[in-house]
Amino acid sequence: MSRIAIFGNLGVDILYRVPHLPRQHEKVQAPDMTIAGGGAPANVAHWLARLGHEVSFHAVTGTDPLSLMAAGFLARAGVDVAGIAHLPDVGPSVASIFTGGTTKAMVCGGPRGVDPHWRALAARTGLAGVDHVHFAPSLHALLFEGGRRADIADATVSTDLNGNVSLELLRDPDIAFTNEDELDAALKRGGVPDLAALLAEAHAGGTRRLIVTRGDKGVTCHRGAEAVTTPPDPVTPVDRTGGGDAFAAGYLHARLCGCDDAAALRAGLRLARAALSGVGSRPETEDVASALTELARLA
Repeated sequence: MSRIAIFGNLGVDILYRVPHLPRQHEKVQAPDMTIAGGGAPANVAHWLARLGHEVSFHAVTGTDPLSLMAAGFLARAGVDVAGIAHLPDVGPSVASIFTGGTTKAMVCGGPRGVDPHWRALAARTGLAGVDHVHFAPSLHALLFEGGRRADIADATVSTDLNGNVSLELLRDPDIAFTNEDELDAALKRGGVPDLAALLAEAHAGGTRRLIVTRGDKGVTCHRGAEAVTTPPDPVTPVDRTGGGDAFAAGYLHARLCGCDDAAALRAGLRLARAALSGVGSRPETEDVASALTELARLA
C-alpha cells in the first residue's frame, strides 16, 4: 500500500435528518441527529486509511473538545494524526448539515486568521518518501509557491477544487476533483466560458486529470482534449453527505494500486455508493463493509 499525506481542514459534522428545510420562522423537528467526523480532506483520509494505506493527516485546529473529537475520529480509522497542530488560539470547525436523502443544505463555521499557523506547519512537515499528497485548494501556495516542493517531486498530488477553478489549480496537481455544479458556478464566476481552452493550457504536455462528478449523469475524467465518462451506479441515497469525498478516495486508491482511469472511476463510484448508504460522511453499513472488501482486492 501507499504512503499518503493529506493537508486540509478537519471538523465535526452535526447532521439533522429533516423532512424539509425550514422556512422563515418555522421550527422543523429532526427525527434523528448525528455527530460525526467531517471536513472533505479528512473524509478522504478516513477512507484511504480504511482501505489499508498509510495515511498521515496535517491540519491546524484547536484544543477544544470538538477539535479533539475530530482528530479522534480520524485516529480510530487508522490515520496518523501526529501532524495535527492543536493550538489554543484556534477554534473548531463545525458544519451543521440538514439532509433528507436526495437533498442537503449546510451551514459551516471555522477559525479565521490561521494562515501563519498553516505556513509554520507546512514548513516543519517533511514529505520525502511520500507516494501521494492530497490537499485543500486554499493550501495550494504551501506546496507550489515558486514551483512544486522539492520533497514531493516524485509524488503524485491531488486536490478537491471545492468551488475553486484557476489555471494553477488545474495545472499544478496531477489530479483535481470537482462536481459539475461547483465547476459551472466557478467558471461563470471567473468569466471562463470555455473549459476546453482552459484545460488545453493547464494539461499541455502532461498527464493531468480533471475528474468531474455529475450526479445521475455519471463521472467524467478530462485529460486535455480527451474525456472518458463512466455511468453512475444505481443508488437511492440515505444521505448525500460526503459522497464526493468517498469517490475521490476510491479513485485515488485504485490509481495508486495501478488501475487505469476507467477502473479507477468505477472504484470511486463504488465507494461513493456505499458512503450514501448511511448518515454522515463516514457511515458504517453493510454496503460500506462490502465495498471496502471489494476495493481491497485491487491492491
